[in-house]
Amino acid sequence: MRGAPYILGLALAATAAPAAWSQDNPESLDARIRASAEAAESLQGPLDGGWTLAGPDGQAIYAFQIVDKPGGLDPLEGVWRDLRRPTMPGDIGLIDTLQRGAGALTISFVLRPGAPTTVIQLRSGADGGWSGELREGGAVTKVTLRRS
Repeated sequence: MRGAPYILGLALAATAAPAAWSQDNPESLDARIRASAEAAESLQGPLDGGWTLAGPDGQAIYAFQIVDKPGGLDPLEGVWRDLRRPTMPGDIGLIDTLQRGAGALTISFVLRPGAPTTVIQLRSGADGGWSGELREGGAVTKVTLRRS
């Protein structure tokens, strides 16, 4: 999920100055679209985009898509998907709490009605990744969060 600046940048790249590219040189259009997408991406906050939560064995557990609006002052928003199950209804949902602090990130959501809340508490690392604990169904698992 990208914000309006991202979509607008892609639209502008695809429609602006059609004389600057031709069917004989499609790479120039691809380069313009890529540059516009990168420019639009730079307008988003640092947590914006796709992330994957993995266990200590490196196996993917959850995928997250986070919206972090420019400036970092607006609340974070996001969705989750359980990667341990086959794709089916109920393996995706809205994140209930997505809270950032000084070098910390907390994510919480409910897998299904009546289930206990799943809580992920993370600390930022020097490499731009995150590590911490997943608390789910009474179990605690060491996890890492990396860009998808």
